[in-house]
Amino acid sequence: MKFSVKNVAEPLIFFVALLALWEVLVEFFRVPAFILPPPGDLYVAFTAKFYILYKHAMVTFIEAVGGFTLSFILGVAFAVGVVYSRHLQNTIYPLIVILYAMPKSAFAPLMVIWIGYGLYSKIAIAFLVAFFPIVVNTVVGLKEVEPELLDLARINKGSEFDIFRKIRLPNSLPYMFAGIKVAIVLSVTGAIVAEFVAANEGLGYLILQANYSLDTALALVILLILAFLSLALFIGVEVLQRKLAPWSAEVRQIEGSF
Repeated sequence: MKFSVKNVAEPLIFFVALLALWEVLVEFFRVPAFILPPPGDLYVAFTAKFYILYKHAMVTFIEAVGGFTLSFILGVAFAVGVVYSRHLQNTIYPLIVILYAMPKSAFAPLMVIWIGYGLYSKIAIAFLVAFFPIVVNTVVGLKEVEPELLDLARINKGSEFDIFRKIRLPNSLPYMFAGIKVAIVLSVTGAIVAEFVAANEGLGYLILQANYSLDTALALVILLILAFLSLALFIGVEVLQRKLAPWSAEVRQIEGSF
């Protein structure tokens, strides 16, 4: 993949200009630091507590990736089951939709009671948040196949496994990756929500501590770390999509813009 200087420079220039505008406006209007600190204060807070931030960021990363991995494995397996089983589609699938409509913050205390106070309850919440997008998009991708292709495969005595491996699965990859991109970001959100409810480590726990002490600079630093963490995971999925599904329209559009 070829990167142009323009596509790399534009977001960097915009980000630097945004920071400069932030600094000027805070100084001009004399905004108190506990309400909105200048970017320089964020840098000081980041460097002063780098080790603490790194330690808690790794906890949140493990929770988010663990929940996403579980949601991917079970989500894809369940999607395949829904496509090939009308009973699952008529019974379990509507239940999944109902569960997804419920606020995940309401499940967090229950997960602590059922699973415990430690890591696994946080992974469970991240899993619940990330599960639905993967299931829905994979189901759509597996079903959105030209009927003529299926008829041609059956005429040529192709087995159901061959149809799945050579037609349905490749066709579903672009849809699946669309769900994965949403799920990987939501898994970070789910981990933070779980840490808000019951945790003694992680970036969510650290945000609460910063809010209690009115350390706005540290709270904003944590939010930026979460943004960069989500962005890094999202970009990682995009890179993987270019490797595994280069035929998808989204990849072709991105490649054509460079």
